[in-house]
Amino acid sequence: MVLRGDITIQDSSTLKASRFNVRVADGEYLRLYNSYTGKISKFTGEEAEIVEELLKVRELEAVESQDEVRSGLIQHLQNKGFLVKNRVNEFQLATAQKYNMLAENRMLQLIILPNEDCNFRCTYCYEDFLKSEMKESVQQGILNFLERNVKNYSRLLISWFGGEPLKSFDVIKRMSAPIKEICAKYNVQYHANITTNGYLLNSETFEELLEMNVRSFQITLDGTAETHDSYRVGRFGEKTFDTIFSNLLKMKQSDRPFNVVLRSNINQEVSTVMDNYISLVSSAFVDDPRFMLHFVPIQNLKGEQTADIHLCDTKMLFPFYEKAKEKGFNFDFYKQYLRPGGSECYASSPSSCVIGSDGMIYKCTVAFNNPMNHVGDILENGDMVIDQEKWSLWVTGGVNEDTSCTKCFFRPSCQGNACPLERIETGATPCPPVKKSIKKYITLVNEDYAYEPSV
Repeated sequence: MVLRGDITIQDSSTLKASRFNVRVADGEYLRLYNSYTGKISKFTGEEAEIVEELLKVRELEAVESQDEVRSGLIQHLQNKGFLVKNRVNEFQLATAQKYNMLAENRMLQLIILPNEDCNFRCTYCYEDFLKSEMKESVQQGILNFLERNVKNYSRLLISWFGGEPLKSFDVIKRMSAPIKEICAKYNVQYHANITTNGYLLNSETFEELLEMNVRSFQITLDGTAETHDSYRVGRFGEKTFDTIFSNLLKMKQSDRPFNVVLRSNINQEVSTVMDNYISLVSSAFVDDPRFMLHFVPIQNLKGEQTADIHLCDTKMLFPFYEKAKEKGFNFDFYKQYLRPGGSECYASSPSSCVIGSDGMIYKCTVAFNNPMNHVGDILENGDMVIDQEKWSLWVTGGVNEDTSCTKCFFRPSCQGNACPLERIETGATPCPPVKKSIKKYITLVNEDYAYEPSV
């Protein structure tokens, strides 16, 4: 069983601070985060000072003759994993946690590309649009694969991706009904999400997607109309911001359950309009918790950089997070990246793959032209022909061999698998953006426990 709650106290061995702790002193508050439990505790005043002192002791007695405040803090710190027994090998604990999570994960994820072409020509896009709509033989192959294999899982997650998936909305409709039937037949929970530019997401399409179990949407707005329309251009040069924003406002009118991640790809130019953008989306969506903001630095995924695209660093994003928080947006969904396994890339999972419109199987959605990402093909009869040598590079990682990972405080969260592509291509240790700005993320989200002494 993967550890997700309190840690059981069994004896009175001496204690030490966990190697997976991160402390953030923020004015009157002290926040403690532990990547093995994925939890954050907040302390104030006298308790914060005592906690700082306790964490510096190398051999702390679990049971001492001491005042109630100190005793209560030791118990809390041990229960929540911030203090562990000196004899505990936390490296082994983290390794066991990884294997336990793999054993417990009974979710199959298929990232399906109904169409690899797009109705946009974004200036920073890494795709080449040489392929278009998914072949009927590939659609049937996916359905046959699910008919034979989905019963081995408890959950199925279909992620509709592209290109632009709504360019082939008919494919999504044609496949969704039998997928729902197959899952119902084998008593498998079925969930679906979609990454779309939002341009074709009119009210009718949105309502139909909800009926198909698509409840999570990622839609991109790169700042205000001024910057968005210069970077996210329609295929024939048309402006796109107003149509997308109008579609979002219509989605808000629905009283049905769904969530939208409004992603903004930010570079130096977009950053100059972000205050205005945050004010705009706040006035429209801050009162609806189904809408969330997500800021991402524009990345150089093409391997080259044009003179008119100036990249930015993740650290530049936090003033925008703070402004959005002041407006009332909540960023607790970022806690998922702090949890055990939360910063592992989907491509590292042995139960996740990407299926292209021509039936080619990939592990990663940002390297379609990399031969190491072409791991197999799906046949019309539902067979997946997999190159096991390539597949193994994606799913084995290197957390137990990479010394940077074995000694890392963030190991339980990313398990050395933040980006298998980076490790494959360069041999370098792939560290997730969350780790690089860990203290800022700990402050950004709300704590799990606000310590209060027992009365």
